[in-house]
Amino acid sequence: MTVRRSRRRSLATNATIDLTPMVDVVFLLIIFFMLTTTFITNEQGLPVDLPEAQTAQAMASELPTVTINGLGEVFFGGMQVAEAELPGLVRQALEQRPEGQRTVVLRGDRAVQHGQTVRIMDLLRQAGAERVALATGG
Repeated sequence: MTVRRSRRRSLATNATIDLTPMVDVVFLLIIFFMLTTTFITNEQGLPVDLPEAQTAQAMASELPTVTINGLGEVFFGGMQVAEAELPGLVRQALEQRPEGQRTVVLRGDRAVQHGQTVRIMDLLRQAGAERVALATGG
């Protein structure tokens, strides 16, 4: 009678942990946090008390942004600029954008005089902006 020995596999030599599911979960978490993180640009970081509007629509964009704070100071690209310098800077920014995308966002504090807002809008139009989008609070 022949007795066959069964080959026993040692658990120590074949015990492996599959890391693929863990890598997938970590990758999905990284993607989730990248998509849900709010990136604050210089313009968005400036303290401005925006006026509220009932019909405002939230839009994320990379459009050139001009900010007027409560003291009447004008900012473009996160830097304070004089009103006389604004058209040249905006013109340069618009020339770098694709044709037909000549919109500039204007963020004005609610304490800003209406006359200054209109004056800045006029400067933006002189710089080549076809549309001026007014930013409002929620």
